[in-house]
Amino acid sequence: MHHAAVGHLLSQMDPSEPAQQRGTAARVRKIAIFAAAVVVTYALIVLDARAASPIPQVPVASGEKGYVLHEIRDRLYWLSDGAYNTMFVVSSDGVIAVDPLPTLGGNYLKAIAEVTDKPVTRVIYSHEHTDHIGAAYLFPKAATIIAQKETAQLLATRNDPRRPLPTVTFDDSYTLTVGDQTLVLDYKGVNHEAGNIFIYAPKQRVLMLVDVVYPGYMPYPNLGIAVDVPGYLKAHRDALSYDFDTLVAGHVDRLGTRKDVELSLAFATDLQRTAGQLLAATPFPAYMSEHAAENKWFAHDAYEKELVDRCYAALLPKWQTQLGGAQMALKSQCWSMIVALVVQMPPGD
Repeated sequence: MHHAAVGHLLSQMDPSEPAQQRGTAARVRKIAIFAAAVVVTYALIVLDARAASPIPQVPVASGEKGYVLHEIRDRLYWLSDGAYNTMFVVSSDGVIAVDPLPTLGGNYLKAIAEVTDKPVTRVIYSHEHTDHIGAAYLFPKAATIIAQKETAQLLATRNDPRRPLPTVTFDDSYTLTVGDQTLVLDYKGVNHEAGNIFIYAPKQRVLMLVDVVYPGYMPYPNLGIAVDVPGYLKAHRDALSYDFDTLVAGHVDRLGTRKDVELSLAFATDLQRTAGQLLAATPFPAYMSEHAAENKWFAHDAYEKELVDRCYAALLPKWQTQLGGAQMALKSQCWSMIVALVVQMPPGD
């Protein structure tokens, strides 16, 4: 979903507005507006994706329930509304909930109650983005909230009551053991965003990494709005260093596997190679020598557009049959990689 739309819709769910304005009817209307916008936007991407190539499916959210709950292994559950997804773990001493999704809202707690009467005692933030943790205010106030230190620092500047500040933070690694369940939280550097972590369940062989791999699909535009493209590429290789067979990716309508990470890395590598070749073949000074009479600032925009169009034409035939949504998102991926090669990455990288 476009960021302006996400920001506007999420703002409609602000719990700090006066109580008299937050009656049951008002809350229902706001949640309905938000959910409808997510579903419509996601449906457009899915329709394009499924037209491009068949993608293995799990049941997606539908009907009155509005979500799918699936036990992956040994009381670790995958929870999805069809566009966003997350996981929680039931231990002998309470529930560990990851990423309180605002598109699920109270349905997250309802899903937990389907499988256990134990309370949520820990909440983990994968990173600070509201579209993944914006329902944290609905969770028990006594729950311990855990996040990487950079996520906590970012949240401290947001002053957002929907995203309470973490009560436990860590730098590089944190092993969380609650009763008979263990999750390992690792931070390996900036990728999608500063503070975005790997969440690993060793007993269940499940890895959660959000906004990097989109199983079966082209990444969300601009490589999932990655703030650090070299870190985004590295995150794929870091993910493959774990002993896992199931991936929870935060988005799309199914779980992932190691093959999905490998395919996403293959696409990103091909994208980097293609963008690098185009930049080498037509450096900006050479382009400008052929367009000397033009306004240099606008000429730069035209230069980027020409490179993006060439990149799209080179990659689409191959990747539209392997990753859904290529026709919608590929040009944005080309632009992000071209810019990253110019401003973030060393020569020859």
